[in-house]
Amino acid sequence: MAPHDKLLLPIRGKPLLRHIADTALATKLPTTIALPSNPHPRWQALHGLDILRVAYTESLEGLSGTLRAAVHGLPTNVTHLCVVLADLPNIQTADFDNVFDEVKRNPNAVIWRPMGPEDQPAHPTVFHSLTFGAFAKISGDTGAKDIIEKFETRTFTFRNKTNSGSMDIDCPADYKLFLKQ
Repeated sequence: MAPHDKLLLPIRGKPLLRHIADTALATKLPTTIALPSNPHPRWQALHGLDILRVAYTESLEGLSGTLRAAVHGLPTNVTHLCVVLADLPNIQTADFDNVFDEVKRNPNAVIWRPMGPEDQPAHPTVFHSLTFGAFAKISGDTGAKDIIEKFETRTFTFRNKTNSGSMDIDCPADYKLFLKQ
């Protein structure tokens, strides 16, 4: 999206990052967000929210650096981590409720992963604390892919009740398509 920061693009009258944070906070659960070091416009986009902010220095690395920082910054009593990417403009609280219901129904898994309408991975995804150590070893822009592969036999996949966790904004054409919808 260069030269634009896609997480600051306006979505429903506010920056995309703020929209995602507001949706996550609507779950009434403690929320952590990994951000580039302050000062950065993303910090300002979240001004006034009751959200734990974790700064990460590896912002140029991509998603893996973000996830490493987020997991490293979690309080030690956290048993589950719900990961949602900040470039999903249609994400809804129903998506969070859906995955949390599956965690309760399938407690023996360590990863709960929704699948989109075309069997593609969707969000949000929940990780049990048994996976947290593996986050320290991820690198590059592949995110949690290696962790999901490592714990494949203990991953519970299910059909997402909405399609909102599947559509992300990666390029100007994605943003234009979203605006048309």
